Amino acid sequence: MTTPLSYSAYTRSEHLRALWPWLPLWGAMALLAIFAHGPMPMFSTRTLAVAWEMWAHGHWLVPHINGEPYSEKVPLLFWLIHAGWAVFGVNDVWPRVLEVIFGGAQLVLTSVLASRLFPGRPWAAKATPWLLMALSYSFLFGLQIMYEVLLVVWVLAALLCLTPTATRAQPRWWLFGIVIGAGLLTKGPVMIVHVIFPLLFGPLWNDWARQNKARWYGFGLLGLLIGFAILLAWALPAGEAGGEAYRQRLFFTQTAGRVVDKHTHGLQNHARPAWYYLLFLPVIAFPLSGWLRGIVALPTALLRKPWRPGTGAAVWITVASLVLLLVSAAFAHFNARVEQALVILAFVPLFVALMRQPIEPGLRFLVAWLFPGLLIFSLISGKQLYYLLPELGGVTMLVAASVADLRERHKGLATHYALGTWPLSVGAFLLAIALFAMPSVVPTRFADNIWLTGMAPYARFFAVIFIVLGALLLLRGRGEMRRLAFAGLIGTVALNALFTMGLWYRYDLAPASAYLAQADAAGRPIGNLGAEYNGQYHFAGRLMHPIARINNVPGMTSSSDDDDDDIVHDGDSLEDFARHHPDGLIVSYAKHPPADAFRYARLIQPSRTGWLMIWDANTLQSLQTGRVPPEPAQPTLLYPQEYWRTRTAMR
Repeated sequence: MTTPLSYSAYTRSEHLRALWPWLPLWGAMALLAIFAHGPMPMFSTRTLAVAWEMWAHGHWLVPHINGEPYSEKVPLLFWLIHAGWAVFGVNDVWPRVLEVIFGGAQLVLTSVLASRLFPGRPWAAKATPWLLMALSYSFLFGLQIMYEVLLVVWVLAALLCLTPTATRAQPRWWLFGIVIGAGLLTKGPVMIVHVIFPLLFGPLWNDWARQNKARWYGFGLLGLLIGFAILLAWALPAGEAGGEAYRQRLFFTQTAGRVVDKHTHGLQNHARPAWYYLLFLPVIAFPLSGWLRGIVALPTALLRKPWRPGTGAAVWITVASLVLLLVSAAFAHFNARVEQALVILAFVPLFVALMRQPIEPGLRFLVAWLFPGLLIFSLISGKQLYYLLPELGGVTMLVAASVADLRERHKGLATHYALGTWPLSVGAFLLAIALFAMPSVVPTRFADNIWLTGMAPYARFFAVIFIVLGALLLLRGRGEMRRLAFAGLIGTVALNALFTMGLWYRYDLAPASAYLAQADAAGRPIGNLGAEYNGQYHFAGRLMHPIARINNVPGMTSSSDDDDDDIVHDGDSLEDFARHHPDGLIVSYAKHPPADAFRYARLIQPSRTGWLMIWDANTLQSLQTGRVPPEPAQPTLLYPQEYWRTRTAMR
């Protein structure tokens, strides 16, 4: 006789069943992809360098990179990395596993948020994690050891705190404040931009907020203050410990530099035009941007008739603004203020019209979250595609809910084959044809293209994979959404594998890092010539000393006030560095290695589109001044060895 399950046990069982099979599938693919190759320069290596330097030198409060306080980031991710290192020792496995955990949490939280927003549409909650894990850009960037995936977790958790459940309408304000604080400690004030608009427009989508406006905004403000109090609990002592320059950058210019161009000196600004996100939105939303049913479902759900007065005019203003922005991006390049005005016109009238439409609360929430957020990020000077990662969960929820609405109200459109995944199938077949032709075409027509020559030997195997995926996307009937998600995920993992096999050797800095590690341990100063150093050798080489940034312009004076010492200064000329540190090493970069490099350099290896070389400082200085240096005691090390053996055999 079987014992019936209790209600709580049954509920837990149902929750676990809801995670099957998408979470195990995604987890397996993410682990396979993230361990296919080492940490990627510069994204992952810079994060690991900061974590390593904090760990090695005991800088628990103030992040450091290359011997200097690092004001660009706040410390929560580094602390989580340190927690694993305290248990398992210093390694690059734990940080990568951590990113996979963050990614899995993102999928679960997105599914839970969708179920709360659309309690009457269970299909939307089931489809959301499938569609999210299909996004190629989100998956690939989730492989980087960076802050955005952890930020996504806090953004989704904060939004969950605001949404009602079946048994509780009032938000969880204290938890909201704590999660805001965690987000602020992950990426800084940008956390607020990701969550503020659902809070500001709460009465437009939340019944409790509409009935209790004073409490909604009062407790919401309290939650924000709690979050900032958590941030200040770290920032105030960190500012004191880091010094005046660090404090100034941390509290003022670091954030301002991303918002306004005039504050960008010495900062990571990433300034781009106002239309940047709108132009690349189909890229970061791929393959959903190629799913015709999802594209048709969006306006069908959001612009449900009868239209309120002004809706038609708002749609036309948006369309006209988008056309003008496309013209500016492709041909005209309008004034920056004109582009910003067009972006405002593209968003604001449509947003106002949509919030007046008779759409369900879940869709109102997503419109209130996504539209103003994308507008603000478009108006901010600094832009990177991965800044929008927290919003991609909202995009997939919007598509899932719109398709669910289409399935209920327009069954013909919901099942018509013409709106299926066949465009993506055509794309997969075309890619398969290109991959199959590469081994025959590349050696004769594209022999100088390092990307194609690297991938060509392995391309035909991957062509078979994309033929299978293309055939899968051509199938009709039930399960279209899951076939789309499966093809998107497997296709992305396949492309990552092709990159690993054919091109990773151009990004693998392990040989150079190992050589520099020996020099650093022996106390030999190291300089980085003519390129900004972003910590790419520090973690892999476990370096304990800074690498100096060396000027490559002959005769340029040092930025140091006093260069009559033996201290390595940023801004030293090569001549100064070689004179003060005759046993020092120089890392240099070139599109093509000079002929002397194969005779005098200590190490040569490919680096992205060019070459990385390590020299004795005196040797390189002699070559640059036209003198003949002494013969090196050891032959030049060439990495990777398989690459050089192949080149020698082809000559």
